[in-house]
Amino acid sequence: MIHSTLSFLTGELNGYLNRRAETAADTKIVLTGVANPTGVLIPSQTLGLSLINIEEERVFKDQRVTVRNNSGETVNRNPDIHLNLYILISANFQNENTSDPSDDYVEGLKQLSYVISFFQGKSVFNQANSPSLSGFEGNIDKLVVELFSFTFEQMNHFWSVVGTNYLPSVLYKVRLITMQEMDTEPIGLVEDLRLNMGGKS
Repeated sequence: MIHSTLSFLTGELNGYLNRRAETAADTKIVLTGVANPTGVLIPSQTLGLSLINIEEERVFKDQRVTVRNNSGETVNRNPDIHLNLYILISANFQNENTSDPSDDYVEGLKQLSYVISFFQGKSVFNQANSPSLSGFEGNIDKLVVELFSFTFEQMNHFWSVVGTNYLPSVLYKVRLITMQEMDTEPIGLVEDLRLNMGGKS
């Protein structure tokens, strides 16, 4: 489910960014980590979409423990888990080999602006307005994408933990991802009740 959601959003953004640039199928954004001890993982001249946190959404927690499955059997089941995903979209446009590195930086900011414009215009994704959503594993019904802001302290802490210099970036909260393991064992149905009244019929 998580990988399907992020792959879907990466594909949607690539399509939009290619339309803005009037290109066919260039890779404008990739699903990747931000950095590792050897350096930035996002390819040069590219945006990176990275998962940085997973949060359980408890407001919609269902306490049911028995349900009927598609075969009509009654099964024990833990409540669905509803997740919010925090995704960071970073611009790695810092090519020092260009004649004017500032042009590279400005291009990165332009691409980030396009991302913000995309999600401003389309913040809700469902199988009606995004038919490709149904083709992903997990039967994703609906995604809502909201802009989420770091404080300066949080931002400084995050990039310190990542271990690389700050990249121009924007943070989004994606909700709700519902997860449920359907491989559950059926339980027996109570089909006959008898009342013992001390020998009286």
